Amino acid sequence: MSTERSSQTPRSTGKLLATQGYVVGIEISGSGTRQSVALADLDGNILYQLRRPLEYIPDTTTLLQLLEAMLGEVLDPEHLRDGRVLRVGVAVGGPVDASQGIVRTLYHAHGWDNFPLQDYLAERLNVPCIIDNNANAAALAEVLYGAGIGERVALYVGLGRGIGGGLIVNGRIYHGVTSTAGEIGHLLVMQNGPKCSCGGYGHLEAIASAQAIVRTMIGRAVEHPATLAAIHRLTEGRAERITVGQIFQLATEGDEVARCLIDEVLTYLAFALANIVHLVNPGMIILGGSVALVGEPLIAPLRERLRALCLPAASQHLRIVQGKLGPQASLVGAVTLALQDL
Repeated sequence: MSTERSSQTPRSTGKLLATQGYVVGIEISGSGTRQSVALADLDGNILYQLRRPLEYIPDTTTLLQLLEAMLGEVLDPEHLRDGRVLRVGVAVGGPVDASQGIVRTLYHAHGWDNFPLQDYLAERLNVPCIIDNNANAAALAEVLYGAGIGERVALYVGLGRGIGGGLIVNGRIYHGVTSTAGEIGHLLVMQNGPKCSCGGYGHLEAIASAQAIVRTMIGRAVEHPATLAAIHRLTEGRAERITVGQIFQLATEGDEVARCLIDEVLTYLAFALANIVHLVNPGMIILGGSVALVGEPLIAPLRERLRALCLPAASQHLRIVQGKLGPQASLVGAVTLALQDL
């Protein structure tokens, strides 16, 4: 458990009609093993926060019971001295129908198909609730608070266990007709490629997500004793614990298996982003998630590849940057969802 005060820039909007009270942000990961609940003031400052990671994938009932217990602690009357909770925002690590408040599914968990999470929470808390997927929420947070402040058209790409994306246009999430805009992880980039979590093949997520990179590295290292020895050195003999950052480190040190893998990841990620650049023409691409924590060893070569792949007119003003909100992006995004037009 952690209790934190936020140092984020306060949110300012002419549509903020309420002057007293709080909002709550909830983050639910794609596997259900990581959830967070935060209480924030109407400027978007997080006043109290809980994180409760699990070491197993919970069923729906277990996760909802855990969330209710966390909400009970966050909403203790001692924390609500300046008013009541006005709205709850939820960032979900999977496809969401934002217009209906329904979780379509969680690819890494069970029991969430077409789950009416928005109505479920609204009924139990007696407070209006808004839900969206975590990439959209993180995208909105980065544009309002983080790396994308002032950007009119910005694309956020969350490179974590899976891959998600969010497109922000004029300060608003672009959802498309059925709330599936921004699903960059399911772009087809390799014919007959590896199987994706959604059941398809050759999708970007199956190649460039943290889980895919680690799985591929371990699989290839089995046939290369020197690489396997290097992995054991970095992980103290626990190869399954290798991180994407350590794989980039091995590539930098000259390991050929790691170097080839990173080259493949950059190639297919660049293909996907180049197509989006030509279609949407964003001014900024913000990279978030655990893979993006690698920083310039990822971003610098990606910039070069996009410059080579894109028309000059599409890329000349494009900036590719690391997100500023880090692991907090989705939770801050959930708070930001709750504050929209309040």
